[in-house]
Amino acid sequence: MSTYPAFAEPPSLPSATRMMLCNEGSTTVLLQSLMDSPLFAEVLPGPDPAALQDSAHVTDVFGTGPHPDLRIRRSRLRDRTGAVVSENLITFRRGDAAHVIPRGATPFGLHTRRLGLYERRRILATGLTVEAFGLLPADAPGRAYEIAFSNDVVVLVHEVFNPRFVTTTAMTTSTSTTEAGARSRAGLPDHQPRWPDPRETAHVRRVLAHADPLVPRQEVAALRSELAGHSFLLQGGDCAETFADNTPRSVRNRVDLLRAMSARIAQASGARVVTVGRIAGQYAKPRSSAVERRGGSSLPSYFGDAVNSPAFTEADRTPAPGNLLRAYRESAKTLSFLSGSEIYSSHEALLLDYELPQVRVSPVDGARWAHSGHLLWIGERTRSLSGPHIAFASGVANPIGVKIGPGCTPDELLALHAALNPDNVTGRLTFILRMGRALAHERTRDLLTAASTVGLADRFVCDPMHGNGVTSPGGIKTRTMRAIEEELRGFFAACRETGTPPGGVHLELSGDDVTECVDVDIDDAWLGQRYRTSCDPRLNPSQSLHLADLIATLLVTTAPALSLTA
Repeated sequence: MSTYPAFAEPPSLPSATRMMLCNEGSTTVLLQSLMDSPLFAEVLPGPDPAALQDSAHVTDVFGTGPHPDLRIRRSRLRDRTGAVVSENLITFRRGDAAHVIPRGATPFGLHTRRLGLYERRRILATGLTVEAFGLLPADAPGRAYEIAFSNDVVVLVHEVFNPRFVTTTAMTTSTSTTEAGARSRAGLPDHQPRWPDPRETAHVRRVLAHADPLVPRQEVAALRSELAGHSFLLQGGDCAETFADNTPRSVRNRVDLLRAMSARIAQASGARVVTVGRIAGQYAKPRSSAVERRGGSSLPSYFGDAVNSPAFTEADRTPAPGNLLRAYRESAKTLSFLSGSEIYSSHEALLLDYELPQVRVSPVDGARWAHSGHLLWIGERTRSLSGPHIAFASGVANPIGVKIGPGCTPDELLALHAALNPDNVTGRLTFILRMGRALAHERTRDLLTAASTVGLADRFVCDPMHGNGVTSPGGIKTRTMRAIEEELRGFFAACRETGTPPGGVHLELSGDDVTECVDVDIDDAWLGQRYRTSCDPRLNPSQSLHLADLIATLLVTTAPALSLTA
């Protein structure tokens, strides 16, 4: 092997593969979940950097050459069966070897996590290899990226994945036995729970099918009309609601915060703000692995209170279909708290055993309306064009959102539009972009350019939270305000450059004074004071109001050319 791998942009890739290529977290951890196996590094003789073909990535990371102090660690990751999972080149300065380069069979990604250093990744290239790389064939998925550590060490990573496990084509019914095995290990199909008792599940669906609508058709239609006009969508709330925290005080705090943010944005920018809570139904979350391991024990992952419980016992982690009825009752209770607040409800339409029974045909207009919430969205993990979630969303008249990550191509965006809004009706479809701060401007601009070229009527919203997760030295998930603000600025800049109205923001926030997101510095002591989330970190009221002020400022600089005001 005499050169760094070169990558060509493929015409299309499965969304799960694009997430692997574009994620800013530890690839090794994701691969271990995918393979359901620990990974081991086979360290190979490293190539001489002087013999490698010149790479623009080397210059981008280390500056213009020559670079006599650069060294390269070449390794091959294998699972417990010996199967090759990926090939890797780590380029680093010789003096930094003692700080970040592992010895022996420890994968680089696991070694650096154990050091307790804060990491920032910057993706330089993704795609399919132009030529064979190591033991892996041409057209294998791979990427190049920079990792900057908090101790000022910088490395350049090239990694190529075995296409047997990180597939480059959509799965079909003719999938090979090996690929099918890899798919089954990757998680639950379409992120649906494996309910242990089919009869009980059928009973729950029947009960939900005859239950009173949680939200009336008239309110859903009213939200769709509001979204069809010149307006700015403020959508926010808990990452994952819990039954225990569904109290009048908790709901009131979130509602008061959303109303305060809405008022600030409207007063400072002149925009008409439509306020939607991640509330009254956000009781389920997809997870990257179906199984959680602690020590020598393995149990189903916690998928939210609508499925199972967070305590790490077999009884608590066993999916219980009766929880769907509890989620319905708790959502009804929340909606009673929301009465008169002028805030609509929304949640991710993940659990089809919960969503499908609550779809009713209206005798007024003959349309099929989902009554579990006013606005429903489809997540990045479940937006496959051939999957059941897009099929569900295409069949209801509610306003629909779709989460879009950095791996989405313009062609795929247009295909999603064709599936979900074929008549190009305003107010029907909202694309929620969650790109990560490093890619926010570039990827948003590309998608907005494609949308404006063909005249899409869809709304585009920025989610600056989900692409900016990091792990603290103590292993706590958090997000920095700096990264969140950078993604917002990148989104608004892309809107300004393409003449696209900035359609809104999608935030995870708490009405309580939690310490889950940090301003700039990652501080475990501060995070540990009031870290309460059951899943991902949320903004506290002070941070949320600060963002509202920033959003209003960005709207003012964008609105004159976009006619955002009512």
